[in-house]
Amino acid sequence: MNARQSQLSFATAPGLACFRVTGKPSLDLSGHLRQAAEKLIAAGHSLLLVDLADCPSVDSTFVGVLIFLTKAVQKATPPGRVCLMQAGDLVRHQLDSLGVLDRFDLAERKSGELRFADVSLTPASKAQNTWLCLTAHRDLIEAHAANAAKFKDVVEFLEADLRRQAPPDAG
Repeated sequence: MNARQSQLSFATAPGLACFRVTGKPSLDLSGHLRQAAEKLIAAGHSLLLVDLADCPSVDSTFVGVLIFLTKAVQKATPPGRVCLMQAGDLVRHQLDSLGVLDRFDLAERKSGELRFADVSLTPASKAQNTWLCLTAHRDLIEAHAANAAKFKDVVEFLEADLRRQAPPDAG
Protein backbone atom coordinates (compact mmCIF):
# COMPACT_ATOMS: atom_id res chain seq x y z
CA MET A 1 0.00 0.00 0.00
CA ASN A 2 1.24 3.49 -0.81
CA ALA A 3 2.28 5.24 2.43
CA ARG A 4 0.11 8.24 1.52
CA GLN A 5 -3.01 6.21 0.81
CA SER A 6 -5.55 5.88 3.59
CA GLN A 7 -7.70 2.82 4.02
CA LEU A 8 -10.86 2.06 5.98
CA SER A 9 -12.12 -1.40 6.86
CA PHE A 10 -14.84 -2.61 9.19
CA ALA A 11 -16.08 -5.65 11.05
CA THR A 12 -19.22 -6.27 13.05
CA ALA A 13 -20.29 -8.42 15.96
CA PRO A 14 -23.61 -8.34 17.83
CA GLY A 15 -24.15 -4.75 19.00
CA LEU A 16 -20.78 -3.44 17.87
CA ALA A 17 -19.02 -2.20 14.80
CA CYS A 18 -15.26 -1.85 14.55
CA PHE A 19 -13.55 0.39 12.02
CA ARG A 20 -9.83 0.15 11.27
CA VAL A 21 -8.14 3.26 9.89
CA THR A 22 -4.83 2.73 8.11
CA GLY A 23 -2.79 5.79 7.19
CA LYS A 24 -3.71 9.44 7.68
CA PRO A 25 -7.47 9.79 7.14
CA SER A 26 -8.38 11.45 3.84
CA LEU A 27 -11.47 13.54 3.26
CA ASP A 28 -13.08 10.64 1.39
CA LEU A 29 -12.26 8.26 4.25
CA SER A 30 -13.89 10.62 6.76
CA GLY A 31 -17.07 10.78 4.67
CA HIS A 32 -17.20 7.03 4.17
CA LEU A 33 -16.63 6.43 7.89
CA ARG A 34 -19.61 8.65 8.69
CA GLN A 35 -21.86 7.00 6.08
CA ALA A 36 -20.93 3.44 7.05
CA ALA A 37 -21.23 4.14 10.77
CA GLU A 38 -24.65 5.78 10.35
CA LYS A 39 -25.93 2.66 8.57
CA LEU A 40 -24.51 0.35 11.24
CA ILE A 41 -25.90 2.48 14.08
CA ALA A 42 -29.33 2.35 12.41
CA ALA A 43 -28.95 -1.45 12.26
CA GLY A 44 -28.44 -1.61 16.05
CA HIS A 45 -24.66 -1.41 16.44
CA SER A 46 -24.41 1.18 19.23
CA LEU A 47 -20.83 0.46 20.32
CA LEU A 48 -18.36 1.83 17.78
CA LEU A 49 -14.71 0.87 18.04
CA VAL A 50 -12.24 2.82 15.93
CA ASP A 51 -8.85 1.12 15.69
CA LEU A 52 -6.21 3.81 15.18
CA ALA A 53 -3.10 1.64 15.65
CA ASP A 54 -1.96 2.36 12.07
CA CYS A 55 -3.21 5.95 11.95
CA PRO A 56 -0.30 8.36 12.57
CA SER A 57 -2.34 11.57 12.82
CA VAL A 58 -5.80 13.02 12.26
CA ASP A 59 -7.22 16.28 10.94
CA SER A 60 -10.07 18.42 12.20
CA THR A 61 -12.59 17.04 9.70
CA PHE A 62 -11.92 13.46 10.82
CA VAL A 63 -12.19 14.50 14.48
CA GLY A 64 -15.45 16.32 13.73
CA VAL A 65 -16.82 13.13 12.17
CA LEU A 66 -15.85 11.22 15.33
CA ILE A 67 -17.71 13.83 17.41
CA PHE A 68 -20.78 13.42 15.17
CA LEU A 69 -20.60 9.66 15.75
CA THR A 70 -20.49 10.11 19.55
CA LYS A 71 -23.70 12.13 19.31
CA ALA A 72 -25.31 9.57 17.00
CA VAL A 73 -24.59 6.58 19.26
CA GLN A 74 -25.79 8.46 22.34
CA LYS A 75 -29.18 8.86 20.61
CA ALA A 76 -29.34 5.11 19.85
CA THR A 77 -31.47 2.72 21.90
CA PRO A 78 -29.75 1.69 24.07
CA PRO A 79 -27.30 4.60 24.08
CA GLY A 80 -23.85 3.63 22.88
CA ARG A 81 -20.26 4.84 22.94
CA VAL A 82 -17.31 5.46 20.68
CA CYS A 83 -14.07 3.84 21.78
CA LEU A 84 -10.76 4.78 20.18
CA MET A 85 -8.37 1.85 20.26
CA GLN A 86 -4.60 2.21 20.24
CA ALA A 87 -4.60 5.95 19.55
CA GLY A 88 -0.98 7.08 19.43
CA ASP A 89 0.49 9.99 21.35
CA LEU A 90 0.16 12.42 18.42
CA VAL A 91 -3.49 11.50 17.81
CA ARG A 92 -4.26 11.90 21.53
CA HIS A 93 -2.50 15.27 21.51
CA GLN A 94 -4.51 16.37 18.46
CA LEU A 95 -7.78 15.35 20.14
CA ASP A 96 -6.75 17.10 23.35
CA SER A 97 -5.78 20.30 21.50
CA LEU A 98 -9.33 20.39 20.11
CA GLY A 99 -10.76 19.90 23.61
CA VAL A 100 -12.51 16.63 22.77
CA LEU A 101 -10.25 13.85 24.09
CA ASP A 102 -12.61 13.29 27.03
CA ARG A 103 -15.52 12.57 24.63
CA PHE A 104 -14.09 9.15 23.82
CA ASP A 105 -13.33 5.96 25.66
CA LEU A 106 -9.70 5.02 25.05
CA ALA A 107 -8.42 1.45 24.94
CA GLU A 108 -5.07 -0.13 24.24
CA ARG A 109 -6.31 -3.58 23.34
CA LYS A 110 -6.41 -4.82 19.78
CA SER A 111 -9.56 -5.46 17.80
CA GLY A 112 -9.08 -9.20 18.22
CA GLU A 113 -10.19 -11.81 15.77
CA LEU A 114 -12.82 -9.81 13.95
CA ARG A 115 -12.93 -10.35 10.19
CA PHE A 116 -12.51 -7.01 8.46
CA ALA A 117 -13.79 -5.99 5.03
CA ASP A 118 -12.56 -2.94 3.14
CA VAL A 119 -14.82 0.05 2.67
CA SER A 120 -14.60 1.27 -0.93
CA LEU A 121 -13.45 4.89 -0.93
CA THR A 122 -15.15 6.35 -3.97
CA PRO A 123 -14.60 10.07 -4.43
CA ALA A 124 -17.43 12.30 -3.23
CA SER A 125 -18.62 15.39 -5.09
CA LYS A 126 -17.24 18.81 -4.20
CA ALA A 127 -20.58 19.74 -2.61
CA GLN A 128 -20.61 16.53 -0.51
CA ASN A 129 -17.05 17.19 0.68
CA THR A 130 -17.86 20.81 1.50
CA TRP A 131 -20.95 19.75 3.47
CA LEU A 132 -18.93 17.08 5.34
CA CYS A 133 -16.21 19.58 6.29
CA LEU A 134 -18.79 22.17 7.33
CA THR A 135 -20.78 19.81 9.56
CA ALA A 136 -17.59 18.33 11.04
CA HIS A 137 -16.30 21.76 12.04
CA ARG A 138 -19.68 22.83 13.41
CA ASP A 139 -19.67 19.65 15.54
CA LEU A 140 -16.18 20.53 16.84
CA ILE A 141 -17.38 24.01 17.80
CA GLU A 142 -20.46 22.57 19.52
CA ALA A 143 -18.28 20.06 21.40
CA HIS A 144 -15.78 22.64 22.70
CA ALA A 145 -16.54 26.37 22.65
CA ALA A 146 -12.86 27.35 22.32
CA ASN A 147 -12.92 25.79 18.84
CA ALA A 148 -15.18 28.63 17.64
CA ALA A 149 -12.20 30.99 17.43
CA LYS A 150 -10.08 28.34 15.69
CA PHE A 151 -12.63 27.46 13.03
CA LYS A 152 -14.77 30.61 12.59
CA ASP A 153 -13.12 31.51 9.27
CA VAL A 154 -13.23 27.90 8.06
CA VAL A 155 -16.97 27.65 8.76
CA GLU A 156 -17.69 31.00 7.09
CA PHE A 157 -15.67 30.01 4.01
CA LEU A 158 -17.38 26.60 3.76
CA GLU A 159 -20.85 28.13 4.16
CA ALA A 160 -20.13 30.62 1.37
CA ASP A 161 -18.61 27.90 -0.81
CA LEU A 162 -21.67 25.70 -0.33
CA ARG A 163 -23.97 28.59 -1.28
CA ARG A 164 -21.92 29.17 -4.47
CA GLN A 165 -22.14 25.48 -5.37
CA ALA A 166 -25.91 25.27 -4.89
CA PRO A 167 -27.47 28.58 -5.94
CA PRO A 168 -31.17 28.99 -5.15
CA ASP A 169 -33.63 27.87 -7.82
CA ALA A 170 -34.59 30.59 -10.25
CA GLY A 171 -38.25 31.15 -10.07
